[in-house]
Amino acid sequence: MSRSRNRIFLKVLAFIVALSLLAVGWLVYSTEANLANPTADALAALSDDEVVGVDSSDWLVLQPVTVTPTAGLILYPGANCDIRGYAPVLRKIAAAGYLVVAMAMPFDLAIFAPNRADDVRAEFPQIREWVVAGHSLGGVVASRYAFQHQDDLAGLILWDSYPAETNSLADSSLPVMHIHRAMPDGRPASKFIDKRHLFPVDAQWVPVPGGMHMYFGSFDGGGYTEEWEPGISRDAQHELVVAAMLQAFAQMSSQ
Repeated sequence: MSRSRNRIFLKVLAFIVALSLLAVGWLVYSTEANLANPTADALAALSDDEVVGVDSSDWLVLQPVTVTPTAGLILYPGANCDIRGYAPVLRKIAAAGYLVVAMAMPFDLAIFAPNRADDVRAEFPQIREWVVAGHSLGGVVASRYAFQHQDDLAGLILWDSYPAETNSLADSSLPVMHIHRAMPDGRPASKFIDKRHLFPVDAQWVPVPGGMHMYFGSFDGGGYTEEWEPGISRDAQHELVVAAMLQAFAQMSSQ
């Protein structure tokens, strides 16, 4: 009887191990197949100059050279998005005097490291006010983090995203800004209208008419299917996003 049980146990164990290996293999394949890579312009934005210093050895860290920031931004990236693709936008925020950190994620999916912002906050104790942001799926995860740390943050900024039902911010006093792609008349995509009840009543919604989901960064490839043809250039969308981000910081932080 004991040998029979051992054989059953070993078979079950072998099945679990095989299933785990298959799951990891699928994640690796999916990441490779759907990865949105940084464009040449994004890679060019990773160079140090007299205004912004860049460290991309682990996280993507951009910080102003001539001032010492006391407020910072933590970005949760979109699914299958190489964080370097956000460099053109993040660099301009750093140039305005803020510390900016974009976090690399396991398998390029923020859901596998939802509390990684804790590590960033611990790494930079000199930053007194943190704003958390997220793009797409990263925005859902950033909303979860904000929901759980409302007293620790200065605000939340979502790029084409929304909180999950389980992390509704409807009753939150945390400042929230949603920068979103929109139709030419400024109307949000229907998926965002359906999620408006998850935002605080006073949340700011900033439309990007004709904007694109992947234009929040500078990416080549990727598996995302856009809802419409672009009605704005990527550079023009970046300018609108940066302007909204700096407006948010002016409202959310004391720096």
